[in-house]
Amino acid sequence: MRRSRSLFRRTALTVAAGLLVFQVTAGLALFVNVLIPLAQRSADDFSALLVLSARTWVELPPGTRPAFAAELASSHGLDVAEAPESRGDEVGHHPYLNFLREALAPRVDPGTVARVTEAPDGRFHADVPMAGRVLRFSFSKDLVTPRPMRAFWWTLAAALLVTLVVAWQLARRVSSPVAQLARAAREIGEGGMPRRLSEAGDRELAELARAFNETAARLAAQRENQATLLAGVSHDLRSPLSRLRMALGILGEERSSPLVAKMEADITEMDALIRAQLELARAREREPVRLTDLDDLLAGRVQAASTLAPGEVRLRTTGGPCRVAVAPVALQRIVNNLVENALAHGGTKRVDVVRRRCRRAIFVGVRDGGPGIPADLREAVMRPFFRLEPSRNRATGGSGLGLAIARQLAETHGWRLAIKSRRGGGTSVWLAIGLA
Repeated sequence: MRRSRSLFRRTALTVAAGLLVFQVTAGLALFVNVLIPLAQRSADDFSALLVLSARTWVELPPGTRPAFAAELASSHGLDVAEAPESRGDEVGHHPYLNFLREALAPRVDPGTVARVTEAPDGRFHADVPMAGRVLRFSFSKDLVTPRPMRAFWWTLAAALLVTLVVAWQLARRVSSPVAQLARAAREIGEGGMPRRLSEAGDRELAELARAFNETAARLAAQRENQATLLAGVSHDLRSPLSRLRMALGILGEERSSPLVAKMEADITEMDALIRAQLELARAREREPVRLTDLDDLLAGRVQAASTLAPGEVRLRTTGGPCRVAVAPVALQRIVNNLVENALAHGGTKRVDVVRRRCRRAIFVGVRDGGPGIPADLREAVMRPFFRLEPSRNRATGGSGLGLAIARQLAETHGWRLAIKSRRGGGTSVWLAIGLA
């Protein structure tokens, strides 16, 4: 299955792409309309200085030329001398050299060509023809200002950095409240009550947080009312059932009557059903966790199941000793329900309780050798009062609450319960406990 991208990543990529396109477009416009003309004007001014210096050097008496050359070097950073006859074929790759060559062309003597090259040592040479002579002006790259390519790349790098920071901040601003909302919704789904979400910030997100807080409060009130109502009704039902049982107990010899025996069986069944409903209601209450030896806990459950119910219940563990922070009472109730369900409906009297440890989770499985559960009914059997045996007879179909209670306990504590088919036949119910 293809993994969906997060809202943070999608928002960051979208914002970064938009800003980057804008920055590149703005940078190209700046390069073409500002930096290039500025460099051309600089080259034009520098070519005028070179031609003026060449004309002055030619017109000066030979004895004063060294002083003039020294003045050029100190004031303008230019070294001047007559160009050698063999000037080589140095190649100039710097963009500024092309601007300077174009600017010198109309200023030198007609019929002559000014050569602008880059020497192997990194200095620039401008060979300017003047009055039948060719003067070579040498200067460092540091004199070349502005530098359009360098300015463009620095501008682009700065724009990229700003784009990444802005995109990250904006994506975080959008995705963070949504992530908090998802965590809070997941906590409600697990039976908890999250803290109220902050209703500050942008209007749309504030309205979403406010609506979620109101919905969460209503759900919490409904759960509390439902639990109170169920507990009250169950208590009110169990009181008359207890009185009926006491009345049957004082009937004396009439207790041997088949009718009385059936009434006692019905009372016992109703009492067990009410007790299961109360247990389902309490399964929504989260239990504090504590460090527990999981193997000792499972061994105690297996021993108790083997003592109270006929059949063979075995424990198998892998992965070495296992001490983890869990809700022990909730885990005991889940294992009890799964083992009882396997013994009652597994078709055989042999049940395996398996504990496996992986890097990020611990798996506890209860396996039987029965007929199995159809794939399309594995989700339904964990709903309250659903039975594979449609007669609604408790002797053959049970109360329909065992797996529902186990699932509710698992969801309340952030665990996962799943039903799988065994390769050789039968059913495996696995509880996954995540490790922090």
